[in-house]
This record gives sequence, structure tokens and C-alpha cells, in this order.
Amino acid sequence: MAFLLVSAYLLLTHARGAPVENGALLETLKSQVGLFSNKSEHYSAQVRPPGTSRQIPQTIIIGVRKGGTRALLEMLDIHPNIVVAATEVHFFDWDENYVKGIDWYRNLMPFSYGNQITIEKTPGYFTSPQAPGRIHDMNSSIKLPEGLQSVCRCY
Repeated sequence: MAFLLVSAYLLLTHARGAPVENGALLETLKSQVGLFSNKSEHYSAQVRPPGTSRQIPQTIIIGVRKGGTRALLEMLDIHPNIVVAATEVHFFDWDENYVKGIDWYRNLMPFSYGNQITIEKTPGYFTSPQAPGRIHDMNSSIKLPEGLQSVCRCY
């Protein structure tokens, strides 16, 4: 992210030929970087763009901690037809979140258009004995890794 901001700063100062005040530069960079980001830290306060809705994820990234799941999510988020949840939700592995229900889970997802894929990533699902079965109960078409299939006995 720092590389992106520095690059944008250099591009702006060289393109205009004159230095820009720090406050104005920061606001310009924030707005320009925001245009290219699918993520929002505060989905509940997010204004709903026309023609969008919050979707239950069609894809869930399950992997071990420190296994590159964040990097995978960041690379996928570059694609315009993919939107990602801002944080690890822990819906399927934490009972205190699971009892809040599927509507609570859906409200944590970003707004998306019908052609976009919503993705959620929580590495904790990999080590949770109840997560695979709960994921399967939510959407039986989601493919689970071989090792998790036997845990939930859902195939």
C-alpha cells in the first residue's frame, strides 16, 4: 500500500509540475485509491449502490494460518467481478457468531452486483470441527477440501 501511495504521489507531482500541499495531496490520494478498492472497513455504514445487494459468499477461503490466505484474497480482490469481506468473519467456527444467524452473516458482506462473486476468508474454519458441516448446510454446492469433507461427513 505504501508503494502505491508513493507511486501515486510521484505521478501526481510530476504530472502537474508543481508540488501539492500535503493535505490536498492526501485527500487526492485517498479518493483515487478508494476508486480502485473493492473493500470497505465499515459495511454497515456503506451506502448501497443502485442495483446491488449483500450476498452470502459464493466462495470461502479456508486455509491454515500463515498459509498465504490474505495474499490470495488481496490478489483476487483486484478483479472487478470479485468483492471481499473486509475482515475475518468467524461465522462458522465461533458459536457466539453462528447463533446470530445467516442474516447477521449476510450483513457483514459488501454490496455486490449480480455478476460479482462475494468471497469471505477465515483461516479458523480449517481447524474448526463444526465449520465444514455448517458451511455445507448453508450452501451444499460449495466444494470443501478432501480432508474437511470427511470431518463433516457431508459428501
